[in-house]
Amino acid sequence: MIPIYTAEDIRPHMSVADLIPSAKQAFRALSDGTATAPVQVLYPSPGADIHVKSATLAGCPIFTVKMAGWSQDLANIGAPPSSGMIVVFDSQTCRPVAILQDDHLISDYRTAAAGAVVADLLVADRAQHAVVIGTGTQARLQVEALLLVRPVTSVQVWGRVRAKAQALVDKLQAHFARVRFEVADDLEQAARSSDVILTATGAKQPLIHADWLSPGQHITSVGSDDETKCEIDPVALSQAQVFVDAHASGLAFGAPHRAIRSGLMAATDLTEIGAALKAGTCKNPERTSIACLSGLGVQDLTAVNAIWPKLLHKARLPPQGAPISP
Repeated sequence: MIPIYTAEDIRPHMSVADLIPSAKQAFRALSDGTATAPVQVLYPSPGADIHVKSATLAGCPIFTVKMAGWSQDLANIGAPPSSGMIVVFDSQTCRPVAILQDDHLISDYRTAAAGAVVADLLVADRAQHAVVIGTGTQARLQVEALLLVRPVTSVQVWGRVRAKAQALVDKLQAHFARVRFEVADDLEQAARSSDVILTATGAKQPLIHADWLSPGQHITSVGSDDETKCEIDPVALSQAQVFVDAHASGLAFGAPHRAIRSGLMAATDLTEIGAALKAGTCKNPERTSIACLSGLGVQDLTAVNAIWPKLLHKARLPPQGAPISP
């Protein structure tokens, strides 16, 4: 019988800091061609989508296929809008060896780890002030990721519903006493006054406008995972250094997709994050940097591979190969 692990089985092994090495591994594999990571986005009904992301990685004993859904109907009634599962297969036999009924937990944490990698690569060491746009789980985790790598002293939270923004402020303040958190009532003012802008929304039209930005600022856009989403004014991308998970995802999804389709920039203007990690230095302090994260299946695979020995031990199952090192 194939073991099934629930979110509660997986949660003890989730840590943004612990998943940073696997996030770096995924970015590098995407750029050096050792990973495959096809994506299909389905829209089964208005206000709902499901992302099917699979991945293989050279030398990895397992591969994964993820189905991650999102529902506006659930969000409207205050229920968790995200759901999903990851099926783990043996790379040698292609037999399924586990189902991870994680309800988007692995996706949440690996995305936050990717945000930490990006922040460490592109956010100025002197950065002090940040704003996060969004009030959900990923908004919270992206703030936690930023604070892991930069000594930011103040964070503003903006959301369409002020009460939700205040609730996130209270939650973050309880965990990070050294940082000042407050609700941002004026998004433009908050963006103009911040060194770092984090966007974690499902916005279909830009929330951040080009004329709000100044050289040296950094933006991480998490809501860049399908062709309908666009959190940042495409004009801003034409004036910035733009970084993506992979060229293919930049062409297909988020603000880069819209900017290229509108003729504001070329595909060659996109830099893969893995290539930037290999180069070691890439940030131009005289320009804005923008990282648009679509999230690809290889990031799920490297995260699962990182915790796989712990899950096998919990189930007392014979190992299907040995995990590879990041």
